[in-house]
Amino acid sequence: MVDKNTLFGGMLTTLGAAKKTNCDALGIPWEPSYILIGDTNGTDPAPDPSQTQLINQVHRAHLNQLRVSPTDPNVLIAEVVLPPEVGGWWMRELALEDKDGVFSAVANLAPSYKPLLAQGSGRNQVVRMHIITNGTANIQLKIDPAVVLATRDYVDRSVNAGAAFTTVSSSRTLKPKEMGFVLIDASAGALNIQLPPANATLGTREVIVHRKDNSINRLVIKTGSKDMLKFHTHLNPKGYPFLVLMGAGDWWRLRSDGAGSWWPVGRFDSTTLGRPVFETTTVFSPGGYGAMNGQLLKRDEWPWLWDHAQQSGMLHPDKQQYLEGAWTFGDYKSTFRIPEARGEFFRVLDDDRLVDKSTLKGVTKAGSPVITDLRGRTRVKIGMTLEGGDFPKGTTIISFGESEVTASNPSRTDGAGEWQVLGRIAGSWSPDNFERHTHSVSFGSGSGDRVALLPSPTSLTGGNAHLNHVVARNTSPPFIGRVGDEETRPRNIAYPGRIKMI
Repeated sequence: MVDKNTLFGGMLTTLGAAKKTNCDALGIPWEPSYILIGDTNGTDPAPDPSQTQLINQVHRAHLNQLRVSPTDPNVLIAEVVLPPEVGGWWMRELALEDKDGVFSAVANLAPSYKPLLAQGSGRNQVVRMHIITNGTANIQLKIDPAVVLATRDYVDRSVNAGAAFTTVSSSRTLKPKEMGFVLIDASAGALNIQLPPANATLGTREVIVHRKDNSINRLVIKTGSKDMLKFHTHLNPKGYPFLVLMGAGDWWRLRSDGAGSWWPVGRFDSTTLGRPVFETTTVFSPGGYGAMNGQLLKRDEWPWLWDHAQQSGMLHPDKQQYLEGAWTFGDYKSTFRIPEARGEFFRVLDDDRLVDKSTLKGVTKAGSPVITDLRGRTRVKIGMTLEGGDFPKGTTIISFGESEVTASNPSRTDGAGEWQVLGRIAGSWSPDNFERHTHSVSFGSGSGDRVALLPSPTSLTGGNAHLNHVVARNTSPPFIGRVGDEETRPRNIAYPGRIKMI
């Protein structure tokens, strides 16, 4: 008989404890889903971990809420709301069933009658089950909002949870109650701000992390344990353990899923990672921008950018010259280098259209496909077409090194040669080039330091050039004078170049 000495409570069953232990070992969440209610046929129950069912089950309902007790981290609170149209029985025993139907926990409660609305005393009734467990970090609840009801307490806590405003100026872990708007000041030095665990206890919550200062101090927002931030998942499906806020006003809005992940649902600047942009200010804009200056970065500080570089098709060894516009390997261990673009014009890659051509100079031997003693600035890749010289039409590059290139056909002659390479490598650097053209030229005569070019029958244009010619030692070698400014550089405006780093 129930009296003042009767104790009420619950515990995991043997089956439930085994299931939770297995889930913990596999690193997957355990998902309780239902509360079972029984009347024990009018008797007073004593919960037993060896139970596999209730004495007399009268109702089964989806959980409305599953949370850790605020006073004891090893006590799990499961909640269900019974609407007025459900009832007509006594409640004396409770059980918890997971998504796979495992009878996971059992409890007793003080006898309570749940009336039906038709009896004239219908009501919503909240039933809570307290379960003792050895840990609550890997427990998850998935709710179907179509079949559950929310209590006023739950609604109030959910509304208030999003209203928090927190200011932070030192490295620390954020508390669940601080989810809302977090304003961070890193002006005094580098900061590391850790998010709370994205587990079932936290549930689905949102936080906005907002940078206040405009210093160059590094500000990291990181996860704890095995949690991940699910951004740039096109590069790494697992996501990354941290992100950085760059510049005053930079912010990210993050949402926890209760299963170990924080998902970005908004941010200050969503420009594509790695994209070059022009600025009309020499000051760095907030949102994740850096200079395109070939700077050396640490791979573990910018893992998403390193992944981008590796998958870009534009990653090359540092020692390869004339590829400053590409990503390079750095020290091959812990660093990499971003593109260098200062003082350069941008050009759309011909992308196998074979519009761009460059000159490759070297030495060949008849019968050999290898070009040695390479000279010039041309960078090549496998599949590029070679034209001219002593190779047959349709010859392509099949391999290359720092000092030689191997063609798909053997050379037909010995000696130094010059070939046209069709196409460009993404990120390659190209010098100013003069188009092939003809200048009007005359040959000067006389003595002294400086005389006028004289009209002459030997002039390539009939003797009507109007150029000055420098004469040395009473000799007048052929000379093309410089007229005007550079022929290869049009009038231009220089803007600071930036690259998106996160």
